[in-house]
Amino acid sequence: MSKTSIQQALLILAGVGLVLGLYFFGDKKTRPVTEAKGPMQGAEMPDRKSSMSFDKLLELAKGTLTSGQKDSIVMVQRLVDNSPASKKVKSLEKLANVWARTQNLIVSGHYFEEAAKLDSTKDKWKIAGDYYFVGLQNTGDSAAKFFAGQRSFECYAIASKFDTTDTKLKVLEAVSLIDGVGNVMSGVLLLKEVEKTDPDNELMNVTLGRLAIVSGQYPKAITRLERMIKLYPKNTEVYFHLGEAYRATGQKNEAIKMFEKCKELEKSPSFQKQLDEYINQIKN
Repeated sequence: MSKTSIQQALLILAGVGLVLGLYFFGDKKTRPVTEAKGPMQGAEMPDRKSSMSFDKLLELAKGTLTSGQKDSIVMVQRLVDNSPASKKVKSLEKLANVWARTQNLIVSGHYFEEAAKLDSTKDKWKIAGDYYFVGLQNTGDSAAKFFAGQRSFECYAIASKFDTTDTKLKVLEAVSLIDGVGNVMSGVLLLKEVEKTDPDNELMNVTLGRLAIVSGQYPKAITRLERMIKLYPKNTEVYFHLGEAYRATGQKNEAIKMFEKCKELEKSPSFQKQLDEYINQIKN
């Protein structure tokens, strides 16, 4: 996916497993796909509102903390409250990092966003977007996912204004809309724009391949993902989705090969076990 800040966020979660692995191999069959009624204009969000406010999210997150974590957060929050303007950004980023260590990445994204508002740069807005983005992939709460999708989209959209040639940011905007907000149509339009200027973009192609599978366009998915394997031979998601497409078209042997390759690349024992179960389902 991304090569910088998202990797940093993923490292924070290393102790509890890879977030993207949970996403790739989780409840893929029941994930809702909702198309918008029309394309977006510029960086406007859909009219639909999230039922999750940040205050509610914060309250829920506090309920997951240990007493030691609570003490640390209270201490850093006081630092933020008492910081002079010249030190406010660093204090907010410190608070964001403390929340990230508790694995509450959406809350962390909020404080990185507050820091970006005070020191508005491409990198700071992207970092905020990255934490929201990984947070939305890791939550099972639909309201929290929608909230994080809205926020990650807007943070990436602001970051994009600093560099309109950065296609990676455009792709992240699109995936935020698709996976977070459920606005598939607008997300696909953004991805198609990227495809015109950056046809080999990794995340763009994987996302379009995945969506082609969801919509039953298996030949299109296979063509796209087979090309991606040649370009990105270590991308486990490509092998997984290509395996799905092969399986759906009755190419069981090819599907098994893809899942075996995915298993070979993904060293996590829990994911390997899930892949073994998936392979056995195909064989039986």
